[in-house]
Amino acid sequence: NHLRLTGPLPQTMGNMAGLFSVALLLNGPNFGGALPSSLFQLNYLNTIHIQDNLGKNWSLPSNVQVGDVTQLERLLLVRNSFAGIIPPWIAKLKQLQTLDLSKNNFHGAIPEAIGDLSSVKYFNLLGNNLTETIPSSLGKLPAIEVLILGN
Repeated sequence: NHLRLTGPLPQTMGNMAGLFSVALLLNGPNFGGALPSSLFQLNYLNTIHIQDNLGKNWSLPSNVQVGDVTQLERLLLVRNSFAGIIPPWIAKLKQLQTLDLSKNNFHGAIPEAIGDLSSVKYFNLLGNNLTETIPSSLGKLPAIEVLILGN
């Protein structure tokens, strides 16, 4: 009796103006794809939690216009086979307190702009394929309580 979703999330999720929280956990191998950019523009969305969906080629959108009123506080994308770079627009999520991108396939550098996340308390990048130096901007995270880095 398991829900076995397939395909990507639809871009029309951005029409759910009152959506507060999205949680997608433990779905089948045919579920995945690019997260819709419209999800990151919802004014009242507080939490995106996508975990243990080891399906198709997960990715973050490359460019998102983050609104000034975006209330996203928790972005947890854990063990989903997300690939690609960590996009710099994530640093525009000014209310973000929890950023957990652990156990995926992100590669490249940690964006320098990540130091602009002035509200982030928990930041986890464990278990990715990140390279290059740790950006000095990480030292600008005034609210940080937990920082986990490592491949």
